[in-house]
Amino acid sequence: MTKEIDTGVFLPVGRHGWVHSVNAPAAEDASYARVLRVVQAAESIGFDFVLSPSIWRGRKGPSQHWGDVLESLTTSAALLQATAQIKVYSTAHMTVFPPATIAKMVATMDQIAPGRAGLNVVTGPSYLDLAHIGLWNDDLAHDERYDMGDEWISVVKRLWTEEVVDHKGRFFETLEGTMGPKPAVMPRLINAGASPRGFRFAAENCDVAFISAGDDPAAIETARRGKEIARDLGRDGFATYGVVSLIPAATDEEADARLDHFNAGVDLECLDDIEAGYSQNRNRAALSDASTSLSGGVERSCVLPGTMVGSYETLARRLATAITEGDLDGLMVMVPDYVEDLDGLARHTFPLLPDLGIHHRVAVQPG
Repeated sequence: MTKEIDTGVFLPVGRHGWVHSVNAPAAEDASYARVLRVVQAAESIGFDFVLSPSIWRGRKGPSQHWGDVLESLTTSAALLQATAQIKVYSTAHMTVFPPATIAKMVATMDQIAPGRAGLNVVTGPSYLDLAHIGLWNDDLAHDERYDMGDEWISVVKRLWTEEVVDHKGRFFETLEGTMGPKPAVMPRLINAGASPRGFRFAAENCDVAFISAGDDPAAIETARRGKEIARDLGRDGFATYGVVSLIPAATDEEADARLDHFNAGVDLECLDDIEAGYSQNRNRAALSDASTSLSGGVERSCVLPGTMVGSYETLARRLATAITEGDLDGLMVMVPDYVEDLDGLARHTFPLLPDLGIHHRVAVQPG
């Protein structure tokens, strides 16, 4: 069996990226210059897309994790101007922005780079991330947030495709709403809702669902179940992309040593602060494990549960298993050092995947 996959990069728009440690690579400083370098390198290597998350608050603790962070939509617009081929996906909280605002911004991004702008839509599980600047809405229960999302995304799509939009719903209203110019093609819509209601929202409204991926039986079962749900909803073309956190090195021992170094400086205050954000969400019990995995859990590691650690060859085998067994259509990777590690993966891991039945467009050009 062979699989053709899309590949992407989860951008380090916040300080230290996804390593919650005082020993995180200092190069990931969340500056636009660094992010631009990462994206231009990803484009030259052959990655299909990059995605910038929407982050509104840094973490407590000595690592000052995400203490500096770039705003997703404006960053994405700049990245589209600075690139030629790679797709750039921004992120917007449906609970923060009115649908017409985001519809207009993404349509403008399509003017900058026709056909390359996409949108990741989220509701946001952390109270602390949004409440500190008055952006948290505590009126809606967990599932009601996705009810609002259904209406939000319907209004966005109509503004992108219809000349005049009259809409009076439970959450939003337009009166002879107009918007031009329209996007050249429908921007790709993405969601990472991991609860049953969240995944149904993604399958019904979006083109792609991001899911936490791995090669363990539980992760594979979750991935396969997602495809089954989409098929049951009549969305046979719906794509699932695995989000994978990788720590690569030349050997398994060196990769383990990298993780040990990061964990030697694990920022426990940071992990406690992340958990506090979830615990103050009155819908905490309805949140999926995937949504709250950054809180560290029992193991108290500085990286995401399920992070794959190993040599370039080991990671190739593990990724092939996750893709094949989980029936994934793509990967979005996170790494500690976004310049050195992406280059290493492109040179030593991705070239091994075709022999394992996984085809992609990542390739380091000679010279």
